[in-house]
Amino acid sequence: MSAWKDVPTADELPGYRVFVGDVEKPSLDDRQYSLLELHNGLRAVLVHDPTADKAAACLAVTTGYMLDPDDAPGLAHFCEHMVSKGSGPYPAENDFLSFISTNGGSRNAATGPTYTEYWFSISPTALAGGLPRLAAFFHAPLFTESLTAREINAVDSEFKRNLQNDSRRGLQITKSLSAPGHPWAKFGTGNYASLSGVGRHSKVDASEEEVLQETRRRLVDWWREQYCASRMTLAVVGREALGELTSMVVPHFSKIINRGLDPRPAFKEDVWTPEQSGAILFIETVKDYHTFSLSFPLPDLREQYGKKPASFLAHFLGHEGPGSVCAYLKKKGWLLSLSAGPSGSSRAPQFFQLQGRLTVDGYMHYQAVVEAIFNYISLLRSSPLPLYHFNEISALAATRFRFKQKSQPHSYASVLAHALAEPYPPEWLLSGAYLYRDWDEALVRRVLDGFVPERARVILEAKMHREDVVGENVQWETEEWYGTRYAVRKMDGGLLRKLREGNANDELFLPAPNPFIPEDLSVDKREVPEPGKYPLLVKCTTLTQLWHKKDDQFWVPKAHVRIDLKSPIAYVTPRHAMLTRVFVDLVDDALAEVTYDADLAGLSYSLTNQIEGLTVSVGGYNDKLHVLLRAVLEKMRGLQVEPDRLRVVKEKVQREYENFYMGQPSSLSECYATWLFMPTLWTPAGKLPELSLITADDIERHRDDILSRVFIEALINGNASREARTAMYLDALNIADIAENALKPRPLLQSEITHQRSLVLRSGSDVVSRKTHANPKEVNSSLSYYLQFGVASDVKLRCTLALIAHMTREPCYSILRTEEQLGYVVASAQWSVSGMLGLGIRVQSVHDPAFLESRVDAFLETLGNRLTRLSAQEFAAQKDGLVVKKLERVKNLGEETARYWGRIRSGDYDFLRRETDVSVIRELTLGDVMQVYDTLVRPSSGHLTRKKLSVHLLSQQLEAAALTSPPAVSAAKPPNANADVAHAATADSVSANGAVQLGAKRILLEEDEDGAGGGGTAESVFKAGLACAPAVTPVRSPALGECGAGFAGASAGAAGGASTDAAGSAPGEKTGCGTSRL
Repeated sequence: MSAWKDVPTADELPGYRVFVGDVEKPSLDDRQYSLLELHNGLRAVLVHDPTADKAAACLAVTTGYMLDPDDAPGLAHFCEHMVSKGSGPYPAENDFLSFISTNGGSRNAATGPTYTEYWFSISPTALAGGLPRLAAFFHAPLFTESLTAREINAVDSEFKRNLQNDSRRGLQITKSLSAPGHPWAKFGTGNYASLSGVGRHSKVDASEEEVLQETRRRLVDWWREQYCASRMTLAVVGREALGELTSMVVPHFSKIINRGLDPRPAFKEDVWTPEQSGAILFIETVKDYHTFSLSFPLPDLREQYGKKPASFLAHFLGHEGPGSVCAYLKKKGWLLSLSAGPSGSSRAPQFFQLQGRLTVDGYMHYQAVVEAIFNYISLLRSSPLPLYHFNEISALAATRFRFKQKSQPHSYASVLAHALAEPYPPEWLLSGAYLYRDWDEALVRRVLDGFVPERARVILEAKMHREDVVGENVQWETEEWYGTRYAVRKMDGGLLRKLREGNANDELFLPAPNPFIPEDLSVDKREVPEPGKYPLLVKCTTLTQLWHKKDDQFWVPKAHVRIDLKSPIAYVTPRHAMLTRVFVDLVDDALAEVTYDADLAGLSYSLTNQIEGLTVSVGGYNDKLHVLLRAVLEKMRGLQVEPDRLRVVKEKVQREYENFYMGQPSSLSECYATWLFMPTLWTPAGKLPELSLITADDIERHRDDILSRVFIEALINGNASREARTAMYLDALNIADIAENALKPRPLLQSEITHQRSLVLRSGSDVVSRKTHANPKEVNSSLSYYLQFGVASDVKLRCTLALIAHMTREPCYSILRTEEQLGYVVASAQWSVSGMLGLGIRVQSVHDPAFLESRVDAFLETLGNRLTRLSAQEFAAQKDGLVVKKLERVKNLGEETARYWGRIRSGDYDFLRRETDVSVIRELTLGDVMQVYDTLVRPSSGHLTRKKLSVHLLSQQLEAAALTSPPAVSAAKPPNANADVAHAATADSVSANGAVQLGAKRILLEEDEDGAGGGGTAESVFKAGLACAPAVTPVRSPALGECGAGFAGASAGAAGGASTDAAGSAPGEKTGCGTSRL
């Protein structure tokens, strides 16, 4: 039995209980833990991490939208918005956000079916100020009456952001088709109608003010009924000793009231009636794809955390290796992907779900797909389950837990806060979700017995359903909140009989033992005074450039390998770009059965197409990593294209490219803005015409062409030494040998290596690119507003931009989102495109982007005025907050690899950039910042010097009368009249194709028929008139090691803005939309 000790009240510290047992930890976890239970029932876990460079806290409440009043859908979500907008001790509505941002942190909140969470991260020295602010939300929230309408609008904007999101739309339908009165059916997000409806129903002809007053009254009442200390769990991660953390937590969080509510409310009654089970649900989607899901309700498994029967079954039903249902359906040409496993939080209804993406042929044969799955279920029922399956799964889980590395503090705090609400014994708080402790075959078979067609629900999603698939005389209905069309019919007798039959498919069998399970988990641990800050260049030839760093701080038996195969023909024309993409997908497809076992065994793999060529990534336990790497590279070199698989892959790529333009408006406008700075860019629409022309022979020729001559740049980071001991080990120099021997390429000429560069706007530029969203039902428009600063190699400018971006973040959110209510998506960040830096602001809204741009301009004026008034102390605090972000250490081997790879792919190899930036930031003055701000940011003072580009992505639902041209910032004449005339002439010359000069320096790029979402005639002519920035210059540093003399920066500038690894960027830096994968 778990041992707790009572600690009585002492001085101003209220009494509490503390767990005095040992907490089971990963072997590498050097942190100390303390589990507390306050007198009010709140449970907390405190984590002392003496090396933490970020502190964090998360408070979770075991209440969510399933506890919404029946007449007020979304009230729990509305409460999440309102509760953090000021408290008794800290009444300013933006106090929390301002405090967190100034101190280098971030914060967020989320509402789920049975939980709500609130978290923040912050500089370790500011944790003591963050915790009382967090606690005050729950013992003294203001629910400020004047904010009611504003936050209802914020909830409504969030709802509208997801209005065309197929996963949200489908989920709401499946929930709504629940047993009458079941809380699972509730509309959790809420919107203006659902929340204001509470007030409207209270009084006939109520004024809007009365409606809002009543809504707020109901909110406060609900908060008192549902928010309770005994329902709360808290996790805090800090540098302070456990005693100090205790004194920081107990006084503030003990103030929260315990209302005597059920501390862990659960909803385990049957979610479907017999009439709703054994049914097929057809859903119309926004995007064009075909998916299926097969779901079974699960029994209450909360107490079975040590046995995990549903996860055990998922190992078989979600397997992708030989004999699996996935492999069988792919062979038939019906399936693109499959996943299986339990879904839902432990206290909400839980389901075992199999979900898959289908081909058109698979959609037409969906009943045969479902039949194959039931065949496999029958196979599981009739087969013995040898103990080696459980032992293998259990051993892999134990290994994952044993070598679990640290993560970002706020993520870890969230995980711990939720774990405290589970029924784990306190000593298993960390391990309960990971470890399999007991094999219970009878329990597994009882769960499996529930997987019968009479208890199942099949969902089939498609943009357009065929009548011969749906059946005749099916009644189509429209879901209340999202307006999604759907139809339901029961499984007919013939289908039910087939699904009840035993398995007669001899292509299905249980998986064999996994050959990738690691055997050698030893770590080559060599103590060092302090961890190294960069990898070393250990090989530099005309063919290969290899970087290596031996792990010197994480001590896990893992390594990460990244290999760039640079080829000038990968992206030279739209056809080549399409060939490269299809080749990559065919390799993925051919490797699926092999790489799935590797994935189960803790290895990872990816192959991606980039503008510069191909990128191969492998990672995980180093024992078998060389086997996986060699298998991937040999498959690439020897790929034999099967026409049937080519047909499947082409169908997949076509749908992906077509669906791209149906995406979230803010994501699309960011992509379009990035594209405008890329000299060569083939859009998805521009490449699509090539797809139908591609044959198997074309792919195999392209394979040979692209791999026969390359430049290899590679990084290995982790448990691998520099010198190769034997070919059986993944040591650094073996990486190059494996790649060179598998691919057998010849080197490129230096001049053939691709160098991505950014286009440069002229001083005084004011460019607007206006496009229309492809989805006629998308209500949101988007603005991406970008101010180009200069090259990243200008250290002082780079640091000044970083500080401006840091100081812009909180007021941008508070003013444009919270105060002006422009939309749910409002963000500002530093932007980087191929070595050129700038400041970006994006807003997604139902308003016209021209109006949004005018508000951004006004905000930048207001912000400039605010910055000029900063006191010396306030300015120093802002710099300190940015320094905290810059000096944040990597938390695990994956983060370290991503950071190094980001600098390698950027072409600057500036591994010490953060340290350099910190020294410069500390020396910046407010005058330095304001000089740059007034020149490159502020509209009024920078109209001759700013370099501004904005993308206006318009909803088709905006009224034509509202589509006004953006107002000119200034009519002042630039000093270089001749340059301006030349620019205007360029615009005038293409005005028939969509480019129009709007004043001294404003250019409007209208979308034309050739544009297809980017790259039309007007944009092409505009881009042709711009200069290119110089290629990125490599930084010469000790990282070059012995190879420094032969290093020529062969990959300098190789990272395109759209393919830069964002994890290697500065905190908050926007690095493009990732469109090179397309």
